Amino acid sequence: MKIEVDNTRDINNNFGALKTQGNKSFGKIFSDILESANIYQKEYESLLSREVFSDEIDLHNVLIAGEKAKISLELTLQIRNKAIEAYQEIMRMQI
Repeated sequence: MKIEVDNTRDINNNFGALKTQGNKSFGKIFSDILESANIYQKEYESLLSREVFSDEIDLHNVLIAGEKAKISLELTLQIRNKAIEAYQEIMRMQI
């Protein structure tokens, strides 16, 4: 399954980074989203451990990273849920 995207306009990808998309499959786009969510989670864990071990990290930076990780995970879960709902709806269709 391929998703067609107009190459003349920028779309929002990876939770805020503007990139121009070509023809990408849903699997590739979803893989990119999962990778991005994982990066945000690792960044948060890194800042949190540095804060715990008192490496002079501002607490607000830790909280911002935590919210980014939380929002990216929620978005990923919502996309997954919508994909599952769409699949189930297709499976209920009668030929």
